[in-house]
Amino acid sequence: MNQSDLVSKLDAFFQVEAFDESAHWAEILSPADLALYQRFARPEFVAGPWNGLMLDCTAEIDRVYLVVFPGQAVLDTILALEVERGAHGALIFAHHPADFEEGGRGFLGISDAQVEDLREHHISYYCCHAPLDAHPEISTGIALAKALKLRDWEPFAPHGAGYEGLHGRISDTAFEQFAERLAEVTDLPHLRYSQVRFNGQTVEHVAIIPGGGDHPEYLQAARELGCDTYVTGQWWPRGHYDYAARQRESLRALIPALPMNLLGTSHYASEMVVLRDLLPGWFRSAGIEARFIRQPNPWR
Repeated sequence: MNQSDLVSKLDAFFQVEAFDESAHWAEILSPADLALYQRFARPEFVAGPWNGLMLDCTAEIDRVYLVVFPGQAVLDTILALEVERGAHGALIFAHHPADFEEGGRGFLGISDAQVEDLREHHISYYCCHAPLDAHPEISTGIALAKALKLRDWEPFAPHGAGYEGLHGRISDTAFEQFAERLAEVTDLPHLRYSQVRFNGQTVEHVAIIPGGGDHPEYLQAARELGCDTYVTGQWWPRGHYDYAARQRESLRALIPALPMNLLGTSHYASEMVVLRDLLPGWFRSAGIEARFIRQPNPWR
């Protein structure tokens, strides 16, 4: 398939130009990382919304790899698969332009060596962050809601040109049963103690914010909607970076007074569901094979 044809379809479907995240990534990534993106990424990407085709390494593709973060283990898996089949040309469709250490340093830019490996093996890179979080048909939140069998869901938490979260109903369920179901649908062996807060309520009205749900305004909005349970990737950030420290400080007074059950999976686990369940079908309908590549450690 011609890469430009597929990229045009992706750009139009996800409306990437409607979500300008340049300021967001300028704040999160280090100056050294930003300088690297200035060198290797397409000018239209770094001077534009930071969504869309980031790295252009081939004109023709016959496979797409779906990833949450471009961690080294994930990229090594893709490179091995491409070497095995002769590196005919492939596209990485990634939710993020950078790797992420949830319990460590936070977001980390792609390295020179990783870029050279992708170029050598004719693997382009497409980023779809906010557009995938806020799409009205295929989104991180919709995928998780479908996996949990929520019904009558509605969007909340405005984000760019759309909404980052949704809330919906589920048959009256014991908290323990719902927590087990959440771990199951996100491919986790268990939920971490630090991300489980039972507030004595059965589960019926659920709010979902995939990824980093540690924004006080989102927690407050979910409670104002009458939600009894809040599902996210992480509601208490654990990392050793400035943003995580600031969020923890802002949450310390709020969490004890918040009358909701809180459940976190991991940033990766909450967002991979859309790549595993919904996006392969979209790419098949576009005429190309897509494979979801798992991150070995969901809590790294």
